[in-house]
Amino acid sequence: MKIKATAPIDTLLQQISVHIEAKMKQSGLKKKELAKLAEVNQNTVTAITSGGDMKLSTLIRVTRVLGDTEWLLSLLEQPQKSPLERLNKATTGVQAHLEQVSLDRPSTRVMGRQKKES
Repeated sequence: MKIKATAPIDTLLQQISVHIEAKMKQSGLKKKELAKLAEVNQNTVTAITSGGDMKLSTLIRVTRVLGDTEWLLSLLEQPQKSPLERLNKATTGVQAHLEQVSLDRPSTRVMGRQKKES
């Protein structure tokens, strides 16, 4: 089942708990053993596997013990700039160029014949 990033938080937490439980079964660890190795309370592991909320540091500890931190690495990537940020940067660059061009131009000349004042 494909979960959207806009899914309710409870749905996302439930999917994380399913993922953690599957990794626990693969590794053959019981909740008590996982809790001890991750240096968290057994009730915390029970809450995680029940779809409960958790601190990010707890999630990292548990996934490290399970050898499953790969999926968390996307959190460390530099976020892409929004289209508005890119537009603002481009506009700023154009404005700076136009200001430089106007500074490089000679001062304006008066065209046509000039009347002499008597």
